[in-house]
Amino acid sequence: MLADVFRETWALQAWTLHAGAVWQPLTYAFVHGGWAHLLANLFGLALTGAALEAVLGARRLVWLFALGAAAGACGFLLTVLLDPRLPAAMACVGASACVAACLGAATTLAPRARVTLWVVAIPVPMRAIWLLPLFALFSVSEAWLWPGVTAYGAHLGGWLAGLLFGLCAARRCAARSRGGLGG
Repeated sequence: MLADVFRETWALQAWTLHAGAVWQPLTYAFVHGGWAHLLANLFGLALTGAALEAVLGARRLVWLFALGAAAGACGFLLTVLLDPRLPAAMACVGASACVAACLGAATTLAPRARVTLWVVAIPVPMRAIWLLPLFALFSVSEAWLWPGVTAYGAHLGGWLAGLLFGLCAARRCAARSRGGLGG
């Protein structure tokens, strides 16, 4: 019973948002479905967070995280509205959209960076730019294979927001290095 009240208060659900829980498009990112879920998101944030903070600064990284949460909320709500396979009362929890935003921003800020993708305990070295089609493929697969289990719309929403944020930040950095008005 307490878990239900907690979920209805802090997790993102279309019906509770409609009923006035306007904080949920941000608070859902801090609620997780268990320790494994939390650790997976922390691991994803650890992979990109330090490098992004060095490029963007702490304040912009926090804005990116919040933007990822908000865009993930929009993506989740759109999929609940448009995908008939999803129950209307489906709840969204976790920082996956925020991590996806960090991944998208990192990929656009440093597309030629060498990264290692771990696939079933096998390291696969590649350029960061290859993460773009791989993440898109993963999200489409996730939507197809596990429609009611993962919030694929939140992942895509956060990722797209991160891509746009990274493109804008890259343009701003380029303008600043040329002595332009980007700073």
